[in-house]
Amino acid sequence: MLYPTLTVLENIILGHEPLRRKCFIDTTSARKKVENICEYYHFPLPLDARIQDLPVSMRQQVEIVKTLYRGADLIIFDEPTAVLTPGGIEGLFAAMRFLISQNKSIIFITHKLKEVLSVSDYITVMRDGCVVGNVLPRETDEQGLASMMVGRQVMLSVDKPPFMSGPEILKIANLHVSGNDGAEKVHDISFAVQKGEILGIAGVAGNGQKEIAEAVFGLRKVSSGTVTFNGEDVTALGPREKRKIGFGYIPQDRLGTATNISASLWENSIMGYHVCGDISRMFLLDKKKAYAFSGNVLQGFSVKATSIFDRIGTLSGGNIQKMVVGRELSQNYPFLLIEDPTRGIDVGTIEFIWEKLLDVAAHGTTIVLISHDLNEVLSLSSRILVLYEGRITAEFNGPRYDENAIGLAMTGGTRSKAV
Repeated sequence: MLYPTLTVLENIILGHEPLRRKCFIDTTSARKKVENICEYYHFPLPLDARIQDLPVSMRQQVEIVKTLYRGADLIIFDEPTAVLTPGGIEGLFAAMRFLISQNKSIIFITHKLKEVLSVSDYITVMRDGCVVGNVLPRETDEQGLASMMVGRQVMLSVDKPPFMSGPEILKIANLHVSGNDGAEKVHDISFAVQKGEILGIAGVAGNGQKEIAEAVFGLRKVSSGTVTFNGEDVTALGPREKRKIGFGYIPQDRLGTATNISASLWENSIMGYHVCGDISRMFLLDKKKAYAFSGNVLQGFSVKATSIFDRIGTLSGGNIQKMVVGRELSQNYPFLLIEDPTRGIDVGTIEFIWEKLLDVAAHGTTIVLISHDLNEVLSLSSRILVLYEGRITAEFNGPRYDENAIGLAMTGGTRSKAV
């Protein structure tokens, strides 16, 4: 709901511009008001950046600040914390409590149970389009809500097996990458990932995660540095070539990058597989195999759709996400580059996807996990790198982590290595 070619500030004040002399936009006062909101609620937004140059997570923050700026009487927050950091989440909750104190009304839609218990006055639980329960926060807990949502007992944590050191699969050396504006966003990044390892990358949105992912997968040109896969320099290869040698990719932007929303479910389900699977021969597509593969993806990952011929744009965001994750995990790639895999997905499916990721890693798949959900990074990663202002500023080794130390490093609180 943002205009990509306008700046952050222009999007926030659009339609509610303060005027001076009744005809000129008072940009100075508007900027000051927006800056005060950003500072008070801990949303560090680049007000002069264009929306098209920002990651999805930061665009979501712009939407939140826009709502706060306009002072609506009834506000619907749909998964607002999906890609926010702990500080951003606390800022949002402070904003919500302030709005309630000003007699505003809020509908808060989320799959994050701890959050709904901490901020809600009244909870309605839905499953398959029907209301299955109404409770007060003091009457239930996370386990109770999860069981109501899914219809069965849900494990809210996963058993992460110890990682056994293996051969080096992916190596990033002295990587420098520029953003769309030409400014360098990634500064001299170096790290290596071993076979079967899940390497987590944590950081506040806009600190170079998007640029690293796109550079590694071949969607963005590398300014300098190398990407090595199984000992071979693959820096210059594009996405098609990367898939052929074993790269799978789950991007953060499920609509703009991961799918073609005008195409059908089956067409989206075979993306990547049509390049390196067994459904293409001499430029011809074996539709019978394509349909079967698509059906397996939808069934295996509980994507709610009437047919594989449905246009994917008619599905909910959560179901689109499940299709994208299912598509990549069904192709047996030896290396997976993953961004926010469970954004907007119910707790039952999160549990399923987490178990899937741990399972494929246990069978030798190497995973780089970039997620704005710190709990997800903590739960799955064998090792965690913290990214701040385009640099790796801290490293934490699992299996147990100090969440406070990682959160501090994400905000630039330390530049020392940690274990």
